Amino acid sequence: MSHMTHLRRLVLAALVMVPVSVAGQFTPSLVAPAFAQGSVVAVNGEPITDRDINQRMRINQLLYRKPTSRPAALEELISDRVKLAEGRRQGMRATSAGMDEIMSRFASQNRQTLPVFEQNLSKAGIEPEALRAKIAADTIWTELLRNRSRNRSVSNAELNAEVDRRAAKGEATVTDYVLRQIVFVVPQGSSPGQRERDANAVRGRFTDCDSGVEFMRTLRDVAVKERIGRTSIDLSKQLNDVLSKTALGRLTPAYRSEQGIEMLAVCEKSQREDRGALRTRVEQEMQEKAATGGSDTYLKELRSKVVITR
Repeated sequence: MSHMTHLRRLVLAALVMVPVSVAGQFTPSLVAPAFAQGSVVAVNGEPITDRDINQRMRINQLLYRKPTSRPAALEELISDRVKLAEGRRQGMRATSAGMDEIMSRFASQNRQTLPVFEQNLSKAGIEPEALRAKIAADTIWTELLRNRSRNRSVSNAELNAEVDRRAAKGEATVTDYVLRQIVFVVPQGSSPGQRERDANAVRGRFTDCDSGVEFMRTLRDVAVKERIGRTSIDLSKQLNDVLSKTALGRLTPAYRSEQGIEMLAVCEKSQREDRGALRTRVEQEMQEKAATGGSDTYLKELRSKVVITR
């Protein structure tokens, strides 16, 4: 497997998760210092070098599969410097510790230590500090947009109209569940695959929570947890989809977890309307849309306020 293919597999999924909201944890510091090659452009005196441009082109090519011309890469880097400058003005600073935390998270998601993760970057021709600088700019930009959205009010008339529209489509309907967690423990030396087959084999015999729970308790290496209540608005879309397709008194398909092979018994299921929760969600979405929708204009405004020396 080539370094390029290997790196895509290791890093791409993690990168699309950036930006993340960690800017509030940043403390005053500079991002990694500029590379010590000849400056092509300076933003408020901060140089952008040939090496910076080449690295950005390589990051875009290898990680995003987006071939980027040299002028386009330069414009990206200028925008990144502008975002970081505005972040500093608003009290957001990216530290080495903060970037280490994010990079370590990426490494652990790929079951690697940070040094090994960075070695894989280097083997693919990407300097870790170049990637850190991009992550810092992306992260701070997200926080800047969020701050901007908080300062943008949505009129009650617009909000009410949108809530009414979406409530008419059924989006105010929430489902309350009472669930029982069934865990098929995987003993040391046993095959998770076999335990998953065991779980699915008895799934059809579970037809109601009372008799089904008693039956599960007779099985070896099976744990039945206490009843828990959950609401659809607090669950992930994936879990909501699974639970909505699971009939009352039945079990969800088996899935693997850190505890073993799990299934959820749907013991109670009821629906109600919660316009308050819908209103909160709609207001947040409208504010974010107003902010991100004007992100290009915002960036253009910020670029006009810095000194760019070419």
